[in-house]
Amino acid sequence: MRKTVQSLIVNRNFLIGVSLLIILIYFSPLFYHGENSHILIHDNLDSSISWVRILLDNGVLFSSPDQNIPQIFNGIPRYYLYGTYDISLIWFKIFGLFYGYIFNKLIMCLIAFVGMFSLLKKIIQPKDSYPFILVGVSLVFALLPFWSFTLSVCGLPLALYAFLNIRDREKHPISWLIIILFPFYSSLILSGVFFIGILILILGYDIYKNKTFNIPLFLGIGVFSLLYVVSHYPIFYSFLSDSALISHRVEMNRPELNLAKSYNEAIDIFRFGQYHAHSLHEYIIYPVTIVFILQFVLKNIDKKYTSIFIFIALTSVFYGFINWEVLDPLTDKIMVIIPIQLDRFHFLHPMFWYLLLGISLTSISTKWKFGKLIAVGVILFQLGFVFSHHEIRTQKNEPTYHEFYAEELFEEIKQFISKPIDSYRVISIGIHPSIAQYNGFYTLDGYFNNYPLEYKHQFRKVISNELDKDDKLKSYFDNWGSRCYAFSAELGQSYLNPRPTKINNLDFDFKVLKQMGGEYIISSAEIDTKNEQVIQLQRTFEHPNSYWQIHLYKVN
Repeated sequence: MRKTVQSLIVNRNFLIGVSLLIILIYFSPLFYHGENSHILIHDNLDSSISWVRILLDNGVLFSSPDQNIPQIFNGIPRYYLYGTYDISLIWFKIFGLFYGYIFNKLIMCLIAFVGMFSLLKKIIQPKDSYPFILVGVSLVFALLPFWSFTLSVCGLPLALYAFLNIRDREKHPISWLIIILFPFYSSLILSGVFFIGILILILGYDIYKNKTFNIPLFLGIGVFSLLYVVSHYPIFYSFLSDSALISHRVEMNRPELNLAKSYNEAIDIFRFGQYHAHSLHEYIIYPVTIVFILQFVLKNIDKKYTSIFIFIALTSVFYGFINWEVLDPLTDKIMVIIPIQLDRFHFLHPMFWYLLLGISLTSISTKWKFGKLIAVGVILFQLGFVFSHHEIRTQKNEPTYHEFYAEELFEEIKQFISKPIDSYRVISIGIHPSIAQYNGFYTLDGYFNNYPLEYKHQFRKVISNELDKDDKLKSYFDNWGSRCYAFSAELGQSYLNPRPTKINNLDFDFKVLKQMGGEYIISSAEIDTKNEQVIQLQRTFEHPNSYWQIHLYKVN
């Protein structure tokens, strides 16, 4: 029996089959429950999914960058709403919003598995490769709760594998295919530009070490970069066009941190990773660090391993101290020249942490007496840890996809208003505007990472009195502003309000709201209208399949 078990854990094909079965098990609750599944809301249902819905409903999925979208902010060009042309949008078109999202997630998982397995197999010496480690680490990496629905993080191992093949002048047509497709399924802003930076460093290292210029690698980087320009044409168009529109991002002000807070930020990103690039490495950091230290103690240094570990450490320090008050003036000058978040090297961390895990466990399994047993234990523990962070588990206390978007309830609101939906505008209070947008309403508010500064100033006039009541809320809007929401000081930044909730004094400039076309207010909180006769309650809506109780007000 013992020999049978041992033979199975070294049988690579068997382990791959088991891994694929585990992946299917992992996704089965989402397919079984469908829209009754609990899905991440933050930076997902409250934004990304609704953006895709707007693209689909307005027929601008792959339209010209300056194509006007009247549903948002009385009309904004496509390049403000969605700055890329990417493959993920196709699956939404074919399978619909929910199953398009799930299908994207499944593709992400499978590509992450294949990519990490291929990368580990290439980097770890064949004589040292232990199938359970190669497959196990790849499986754990593949099941990380990757954010969004592109390959920006999960696809990096496959992209790096392709470039390493080209660097070694291996004639793999599939490597060139990966390089051609990857820019159309990932974000240049989030990870692509930083990944290109790593590739340039590798090219420079080869020139320094080998005294030769690696033409295939250079061409690969060039093609890769050029195709990112093509896939992100709307973003480049927004910078290069003669449009008089100025982005609200010019008013963004980063928080200045003192020395202690900068230090804590650096330590936190190194130990726990970042929310948008989950690596869940807080436990695997121990075997990885132990092996890193032992290299120096035993004077047996692995340059690749050491370089990757130091890269993570240095970029973590950079992440923590880029907003340090002492360096802030320099950072501001750099960001004027390079208008991107320079601290996003952390999007590369998940790939590198699991690459280090695979190498460290291989070292432990070959050099320690009970090394293979330790490696198996670490992988099984981490697999359980990752499973515990399944989306349906971490979001179980939040409304389901169906409850959140509440299509039946919002259909009742449409029928009650009984006017062409493009003939009036709405704002939402105490509820994400993405819900109204998802249901086809034309909104004056919303969550967008890029929109006209002029509109921000115009909308601010509506909510200025409420912002003046709360300095924190005022700073949140003025210094960031991507959530162009109809804020109430009494609700603050609460968008999932329990029933019943009441606003006793809503001090909006309803005259400006009316001038902007705002006719209705969709509120999850009851608004006291005794001191404000400009708005009138029309009806309160509830539905058994909705998380919300909605109070509809008309602006007179």
